[in-house]
Amino acid sequence: MRIWLTPQYRAVIVSLICLVLTALALVVVMSMQGITERTVSASLLVLCGGVFNVGAVLFTGRFFLKWRIEDMTSHMRWERGFVIAGTLIAVLGLVLLEDMLRAAGDIYLARLGMVTYLFGALLVVAAETTCLSSGEWNYPQIVMYVVLAFLAQVVIGLALLQTGLVAAWAGWATVIWNLGWLLLMLIVRPRDSYFPVLHLFAPLLIGIALVAQW
Repeated sequence: MRIWLTPQYRAVIVSLICLVLTALALVVVMSMQGITERTVSASLLVLCGGVFNVGAVLFTGRFFLKWRIEDMTSHMRWERGFVIAGTLIAVLGLVLLEDMLRAAGDIYLARLGMVTYLFGALLVVAAETTCLSSGEWNYPQIVMYVVLAFLAQVVIGLALLQTGLVAAWAGWATVIWNLGWLLLMLIVRPRDSYFPVLHLFAPLLIGIALVAQW
């Protein structure tokens, strides 16, 4: 019983509770606005951050707080599993967003951004799963994902600005956030640029803008 009272388990439980509450809030929103492509896309884009957050808590505890972990293999599977799940959920949300952008009048930007992000996601999932099995990172794949993910979201931000699907601030924030971090990582941290949370911030903003119908 004492194991559930340790700081690490409390942190994980809190993150899981936050994820459940986020999911319930999105269910309420869909019950009010209806189950449409817009609400489903928004829900996925918001939910990807909540799912990733669980993995981020596990990573923070292992890497920074130096938790005492008895079964490192199991811990790593859960940690990287939530990170991978967050990335895949973001892909699903962006697929629906791309369809809405094309319906709103975009000709090629949304599709270009979506395909680029999907290719990057396949690379990072392959790198993550390889690390779980061998314990080693394929860093060229990681760098390629970082570059592709940032560029893809810049293009998606431009598509948002072009179509007016959401408020202009969401499009500008997406463009500035991703372009700024891409340049910063290439200049300051070219050999340590993998911070998955940076790639889920813009989808979260877009999801919020879709839910709020701004």
